[in-house]
Order: sequence, then structure tokens, then C-alpha cells
Amino acid sequence: MPKVNKDPFPDWFRYILIRMMSRVSWQFILYGDINGLFPNGLAERAGEPDYVSLKPFLEKALRRREIVIFYNIASGMTFLRPDMETKFKKIVGMETASTDDDDPIKAARAGLQAQQGLPKDPDTCLGLLEKVLQTTSKVAVVINSVHFIAPADGGAGGMPVTERVNVERLKNWSHDLEIRNRGNVIILLTDQLSKVHNELKETGNGVCSVELTRPTADERLAFLQTITTGSARFTKYSRLRFEYETAYRSAKRGSPERQALKDQLKKVYSKLEEYPDKFAVENDFNYNEFVVATQGLSLQQILDIFIQQRSQKRPLSLTEVKKKKQEILTDEYGDIMEVINPDFGLDGIGGLEHIKKYFQLVLDGIEAGDKLMVPMGVTLMGPPGTGKTAIVEALAYDAGFNFVKTKNIRSMWVGQSESRMEKLLTGLRALAPVVVMNDEADLAEAGRNSQKGDSGVSERLMKMWMEFLSDPKIRGRVIVINCTNRPDRIDAALKRSGRSDDRILLPMPSFEERKAIFAVMFRKYKLPTNLTDFTKYANMADNLSGADIERICLAAYKLAKQSKLKSVDDASLVDAIEDFIPSASQKDIDQMTLFGLLESSSRKLIPANADEILAKIIANDLVDNLDTLLAQLYARKILPKPKTVQKTTPTADTQLMN
Repeated sequence: MPKVNKDPFPDWFRYILIRMMSRVSWQFILYGDINGLFPNGLAERAGEPDYVSLKPFLEKALRRREIVIFYNIASGMTFLRPDMETKFKKIVGMETASTDDDDPIKAARAGLQAQQGLPKDPDTCLGLLEKVLQTTSKVAVVINSVHFIAPADGGAGGMPVTERVNVERLKNWSHDLEIRNRGNVIILLTDQLSKVHNELKETGNGVCSVELTRPTADERLAFLQTITTGSARFTKYSRLRFEYETAYRSAKRGSPERQALKDQLKKVYSKLEEYPDKFAVENDFNYNEFVVATQGLSLQQILDIFIQQRSQKRPLSLTEVKKKKQEILTDEYGDIMEVINPDFGLDGIGGLEHIKKYFQLVLDGIEAGDKLMVPMGVTLMGPPGTGKTAIVEALAYDAGFNFVKTKNIRSMWVGQSESRMEKLLTGLRALAPVVVMNDEADLAEAGRNSQKGDSGVSERLMKMWMEFLSDPKIRGRVIVINCTNRPDRIDAALKRSGRSDDRILLPMPSFEERKAIFAVMFRKYKLPTNLTDFTKYANMADNLSGADIERICLAAYKLAKQSKLKSVDDASLVDAIEDFIPSASQKDIDQMTLFGLLESSSRKLIPANADEILAKIIANDLVDNLDTLLAQLYARKILPKPKTVQKTTPTADTQLMN
């Protein structure tokens, strides 16, 4: 079993403790994994759980204070102990009905208050909390779901006066020296920081924002070891259960031996019930594999997988973990990203040799731990179907990284787009190491100068995304691949070095690449055939993309089946090619290819047959403003000016296509 140094306290708690003790900060916003589990480093006696949720953790951490108050708008105020509630009521003037009988008015008021109980509305409760914080020492206030009390700005319509007052009150607490000098602390909880009003998050306002991140590899390993091994006694009884169950299944029915084993098993089961939070695993359980497979999950989600699997009474396998993980992440992030298990690596891609060589160097850097060899981002450009998605998936597969495709994060509701962007960025950090495919980047990230009419939402989203891409901490752990047909439409700031280190054209496949793609598709889908030489079909598939060839191969298989053939023959494949109608016109293909050449970032990464591609574009003469674009190409010395090219005469068919 791998060894790991188990830290009894999470990093965020140590950070808060230091700032509290030095009185640098006394008001904190905790955001992120607030529904997770944390090591119970404050346990005082044997038998306490090794991991607890956030509220029990804070209860332990704050237990020595004079008054500890928890508040949320649903249940109102609750207290760590009854005596704390009594002190609170006395300070705010909410005495109980057992007041001095000589003052009947005071007694009547107290009796009425006792019947009504503590208030729940934020306006009243925050006022009472403020009084206690300003007059009493060693008070801790924990406000759950603070975004319901001080939500993000509602846009042009403004926000209700009551919410505006709440924001101002919370801001005032962070500057109140009386609260600081009394050693008090305020903790505000939210799952997403973007849900909280901006004025509480601004630098210099006194409120310290602290992210509760998803567990690291070491933290997941420590947790897995804790819940699967536990104490020596648990390990002993788990081993006995396995031995007795094996012997019981082998013993003859009705034999004294089988009955004795049954009695022994009852005793073992009884002992194991003393450890409800422990889980037995097989002897060959590979902790390192499970640590990698659970990347991106919270400790609570990992625990839920074990609990669910135990209810099914079968051992937990790596395949089952990956399946459950995808279900969990789809439920959690499905509205903003698609989590995918890649099926093939670079070997499963036909053609694109210059791209595969480039990404092989990236893979070598990842394996060597050399982050400088790993780009912060890459932009793949070219017509549809040229293999952009396939190459990104293959990179994730060979690197052993998680693989996600981003979705449109915009929302029609005010403030929701920013919240969804924060959720996306938090999710990507949690899933790291991860390959991120940003498909149709030209649509999602159009230039900032274009008209939006969305009150600045687009600019705020772009700023959040660009700050993420520029964060050096994600280098080697988050690889963002932008895929686009029109790189000219992407914001220039997103294409600069450091955010997109390399911009690479994936053109329509050459003759040799088309031959390779045919062979790969038959191999990938295990299509039965006696065909071995695909030269003929590669010639017939001129001007078709890799995706087109993939569809043709599958169509040929269906045609063979319809003809009751056992394998795909020449006639079936020819029929499929002749029947296929491409979706993109030659004009669109030429234009996308030319823009890809103009946006390329390295001459070494330009396709080897680029001269041939350019000559063909010039001969077709279909692109608008072709001479202007060619002049730019030659001026920047991306490609040399070709010799005189005979322009093709448009036929009726090509005119119809364009």
C-alpha cells in the first residue's frame, strides 16, 4: 500500500486560523466544496469519525468560543449549546418568561417573545447578530448560503433595498474595529463566489475569500486508505469474512461444517457492524489507480460510490468507479461541460502526421514532468471533419487525462452566465489534469468589438476566461484546445501566446492521408473486408474530409449487409462513395483553409503539402477577396508565391455547389 502523510487539517483551515490569530481578517467567505468531507483533526476521543462535513468541523473548531451562532434564512438562528442561546437572548433583550414578576410589562413582553421564538428574516437577524458582535467577545457567526442574503447585483434593474442594506451591513462588519478587537469571527458560506455581491469580494473591503478546493491526490489517497482499512481489528474481521464466505460456499449443504461456518459468519458480521464507515476491498486493490480514477470528485462523492457499491454486495472495480464518476460529474457539470471517456489514442488516427508529431512532443513533456514542454493552449483550425475532435480525444487518452467538451455557458437570466462560468472554471481545476476541448471557439468567443447588447456580460465572461487561461498554475494540468473553422473571428487576445501557444491548420486530407484514413476506419470499427489496398478509393474521395470517409465506410458496411455479404467488398465501397454528398461547399473549404494558413503560428507546423493546397485554392478561384488574402500570405512569408497557376473554369456542378 502506498504511504501518504495524512494532514489532520485542510489547508484552507490553517490559512483562516493564521489570519484570525493575527487579526488580519475576521470575516471570511468560504466557497467551493462546502458540502464535502474534511479530516477530523479536532477529534477528542476514540470512536469519533475520521472525516466530517463542514458544519461539524466548524462546530469543533469554534467550540471554545463564548457564543457560536449558525444562521440561514430557512431555519433562522441555531446555537452550538443551549447556554449560548441563553446568553444571546440576554444580550439582545429577549429574556425568557421567568422574568421578575414586579415588572408585569417586561414579563408580558418576554412571554410574547418566548411564544414567538427567534426571528428568521435576514433584516432582523443581522441586526441582532450585529449587536452581539459589537458588545460581546469571542463570538463566532456562521451564515450559510450568504448568496440568498447578499446576492450578486441584479443588473440594470438594481436590487431590492433590503438586500442593499444586507450588503452594506456585512461590509461594515469587515471594517468594524470593535468586532476585530473583541476577537470575533464571521464566516459566510456559498457554493459559488460569483453568486455573492461583488462589493463583498472586492480587494480591500476586509472580507477574505477562501476556496475549499476538491481534494488533491494525496488527500484522496489518505481518504481511501482510511475508509478501506480503518483499524487493525476491522482489517482482521474483513479478512475473516472473506475466508469464511469462501469456505461456506464450498461446504456441503446441510453439513455440520457449513452450519459452523454460518455461526462464525454471524459473529464476524456483528463485529463489522461496529465499523459502518469502513469498506472491505479485495487484496489486489490498487490505490494508485483509484486515486487517478477519482480525480475531480469530492470525498463525499467518493464515499457515496463505496456506499452504493456495498448495497449491491459486490466488490468495487476500477471500471465501476469510472462509470460512477462519469454519472456524478455529468449530474454536477452536465449543463456546462460534457465529460467523456476517450476510446483511442494517436495510433487510432489516420493521417495528420504533422499534428501527431506535435502532440507526441507534448505527451513526452507530460511523461517527463516538464511543464514547459506542455502548451497553455492550442488552437486547431480547418474545415469541418478534418479530425480536430479526434486528435483532442486521442491526446487525452494517451496522456491519461480527463477529457471534457465545454458547452455554451450563457444564460438568459441575469447574473447566471457569470455563475456558470465560475462553475466551469472551478470544475476544470477540480478535474485537472484535464484536456479541454472548446469547440466552435469562433462562435463562443467572438471579438470584443462586436455588438453584444448584453450590459457587459460578454466582456466579463471573456475576462474570466482569459484570466484562467493566463494562470501559470494550470500549465501542464489544464490543456485547452480551441477548435474552429474560422480563426479570424476569434478575439485576438485569446489567440496570443500564453493563452494559445500554437495555432495549427488541419486541412482536408491529402491522397496518402485518405488511404490511411480508410484503413484506420475499417480497423477502428472492425468492419469485415478483404480489401487491403485503398488507393482506388482514396482517389475517388478527393475533396472529402476524414469525417466524410468515416461515414462512407459505415455506409459501405450497411450496403454489404443489405446485399447479404459477409464483408465489405469493392462494389459496396464504390457505391457508398458515389452516393455520398458532402455537406460543405468547395468555396467554404477553400476559405476556411486559407484563413487557417493566415492564422498559423509556426512555419514548421504548416502541412507538408501546403504549396499544393494553396495552388488548388488559387486554381479554384472561389474565395472572396482572394488576391488580398494571398498578398497577406506572401507578405508575412507564410508560404512562397507559387508559379503561375491555371485557374479552373467553373462547371455547372461547381457553380451549383458554390
